[in-house]
Amino acid sequence: MKFHNILFKNATLLLFSIPISLLFAELAIATDSSSQEINSANKKSPIAQASIIQVTKVQINPSAAKLEIVLETQDGRSLQIDTSKFRIEGSNLIADIPSTVLALPERQEFKADNPTREISNISVTQLDANTIRVNVRGNGKPPTQEVTLKTQEKIYSLNRDEEPDEEITVTGTRTARPVRLTPSSIAVIDAEKLDRTLSQDLRDVFRYEPNVSVGNNRRYGLQDINIRGLGGNRVLILNDGIRVPTQFSFGTPSLGRDYVDLESLQRVEVIRGPASALYGSDALGGVVSFRTIEPGDLLKKIPEQSVVTSLSTNVETVDRSFTNTAAIAFRDGNFEGLLGYTRRDGAEARVPTGNEFVDSRSNGRNNWIGKLVYRIDQTSKIGIAAEIFRNRDNFIVAPITAAGLQSPTGFIGQNETLENNTSRDRFSISYDFNDPNSTGFLNAAKAQLYYQNSEVNELRTQDFVRTGAGVDRRRLRNLTNSFLDRVFGGEVQLQSRFKIDEIPNQLTYGIDISNTRNERVRNGVENRFNAAGTNILTTNVVGADNFPVKDFPDSNTFRLGIYAQNEIAFSDTFTLIPGIRFDSYQLNTAIDELYLRNSPDVTAANFSDSAISPSLGFVWQTAPEWTLLGRYAKGFRTPLYSEINSGFTNLTSPGFRYKTLSNPNLRPETSDTFEIGIRTAYPQFNASLTGFYNLYNNFIQSNASAGTATISGIPNVSLFQTQNVARASTYGFELSGEYKFSPDNDGFSLIAALGLTVGDNLTTNQPLETIDPIKAVLGLRYRAPENLWGADLSTTFAGQPRLASDRPANSYTPQGYTVVDLTGFYKITPRLTLNLGVFNLLNNQYFLYSDVRPLITAPAPSDLARYAQPGISLRAGLTFVF
Repeated sequence: MKFHNILFKNATLLLFSIPISLLFAELAIATDSSSQEINSANKKSPIAQASIIQVTKVQINPSAAKLEIVLETQDGRSLQIDTSKFRIEGSNLIADIPSTVLALPERQEFKADNPTREISNISVTQLDANTIRVNVRGNGKPPTQEVTLKTQEKIYSLNRDEEPDEEITVTGTRTARPVRLTPSSIAVIDAEKLDRTLSQDLRDVFRYEPNVSVGNNRRYGLQDINIRGLGGNRVLILNDGIRVPTQFSFGTPSLGRDYVDLESLQRVEVIRGPASALYGSDALGGVVSFRTIEPGDLLKKIPEQSVVTSLSTNVETVDRSFTNTAAIAFRDGNFEGLLGYTRRDGAEARVPTGNEFVDSRSNGRNNWIGKLVYRIDQTSKIGIAAEIFRNRDNFIVAPITAAGLQSPTGFIGQNETLENNTSRDRFSISYDFNDPNSTGFLNAAKAQLYYQNSEVNELRTQDFVRTGAGVDRRRLRNLTNSFLDRVFGGEVQLQSRFKIDEIPNQLTYGIDISNTRNERVRNGVENRFNAAGTNILTTNVVGADNFPVKDFPDSNTFRLGIYAQNEIAFSDTFTLIPGIRFDSYQLNTAIDELYLRNSPDVTAANFSDSAISPSLGFVWQTAPEWTLLGRYAKGFRTPLYSEINSGFTNLTSPGFRYKTLSNPNLRPETSDTFEIGIRTAYPQFNASLTGFYNLYNNFIQSNASAGTATISGIPNVSLFQTQNVARASTYGFELSGEYKFSPDNDGFSLIAALGLTVGDNLTTNQPLETIDPIKAVLGLRYRAPENLWGADLSTTFAGQPRLASDRPANSYTPQGYTVVDLTGFYKITPRLTLNLGVFNLLNNQYFLYSDVRPLITAPAPSDLARYAQPGISLRAGLTFVF
């Protein structure tokens, strides 16, 4: 305990001192620069050359990823370039460089035509007597591939804020790196993809991603994200670097992880496989990282304006929902700001048949987001952000009057309603520094302090008649449940570039620290009526509960992680990426009366543990178009508060009496993962293939059987306890690619994706039933010239799951399916875009395995149709930017 307290205090001081020190250092530099600027003849350009410099040679170095323009000077001096003079005009990237003249041997101007597919012309000309202009003209639009100016050892990007031509990940290595040059298997889904696939929820986001799925509870909504067969709290979900609350379920309530509004997002990234060496606990199965929109993301849509507004509306027929979003961003000097709001209203999703089993539903969602950024100088900025998320679901449960749907106690004519309110408030302050030309040890730094409060409040009413009961046949229950997840924390990440024996190194290192508070309170009252309708009893004893109670004690979870990763470029074609992270985890509980009354002789324990997670990856470009990749990664997940401490006793059910036990001796789940992959990128063809093998130890099974005991004089009470019970392994692959019939960006192309995971419980020698069946996506895509309009025809094939052989006879086995979707977009004007989609074009009835997995140990229920996916449906979206 003393060790963890000392560790917490020192880590907290370090967390606060580093960003504050960096901020004061930057302010001091900015102040010093301002004082020098007052004495400068050119106050607008304090970094302009003191004397005229001659450019004697211009050279271009094109590649598939970027184009470099090299400016060599007469005396070898570096040009001091003011990046504030970079701008975009139409299809041109323009850089004006003062105090500079061209002195080329043969001519006074430099020109190059069609150096890359995206660039039609490059020119370097003398603008006036002391200024040269570099102009890069795109083919109908500004180039999206990176264009840089190099002068001696300094490099400047002309379009750093533009989206690159190839996908870039900032999650895979915690640094910006092309996906094809990252050892992990990563998917990047940006805001444009979300719009063009008309994504309305998390399930839509990953609809076409191999080995990724989203589970759904018909009453409690989207639950978790499953990656390569692991889901729930084995997948770490981050929103702007802040942990999304954990999944919690006990009994009927099942609280998922749907706390993010898609309209507020700029991009989504998925790491398949463990990433604990960078992100710590819970990244056992993978990481899903959401990044919300920044002011600059909206401002760059119309670069010449200082205020940009975006309005969008979306409608879909499946649940008769409307989504409306408004966002406005501004730039005023060094300040940038953004304010956004989204409102969504919907109803229950209709299915092809069996709608009598579908719960009536109304949904309302609001999300507000605000950001303010102050740019201290060209390399650093500070920002504050606030986000308020509210979601309300009202259900009227379908009557359970159909044959075979009565429960064992014989409920008749049950009426049940559920109101579920979810909220998330987060506030953060951040600091970012990035100077690739820095001659010091520190090239980049970012720090963030944050507070996030998330709650789920449920109000459940049940009105039913019990068969065979006495005078108190009719019962009316009002049940309230609350769940709290409150986190305060911060992070500091630093980056240094240096050479060892002329070998470039890029070291990324930092610290994460947080403290999370979790609470769960259940309350309820039951009114009993006689045949005349008179209330004859009001009681807080409802079933096995004597309300109010707590399912677990109030818990505080402290997490501390320290990590380092080095990208070592042994050559231009081979990079080795080792990494390591140390994590410390401490759980402190507070036992009170509400927890004690939940179960006789209930116990609760504190818990602490630590882990070291190494990783090693490599990237080898065997040819300009081919890359071989591989990695080893150690993953781990510490047991949660609700898994370590649990107290519930049911001695009232005549057919089944049981008690749950705490387990302070749980060990972390761990994994060892090996991956090998190959990626290729040609003008007309790109593909990625990754194979993996995972070995898991100490799998945590909730409510495993722990024998029987005599409790309060009642014999043979079943005991259940969360335990480490299993070793498991999984293996499989992900394949994706696109073939273009033309080397241009327009025309037809074929797209494909395929994912397969096979897994076994090595303790029981049975298949892991959490793994989704094989899924393939084949599509035909068309893009018109200048991207004026486009369409995608996508067909998804899913196989049958691999299930255990010891299931009860006649158990339900989900079948494979085929579903066809058609989506398209049309740019009515450059600023007005229409998106359209027809989903399940053939109106097939099909079931997602992630939804029906709880049904596979019994015969198919009579209300199976309620789990079906929607039939043919239409979606439309309209976005206007001005």
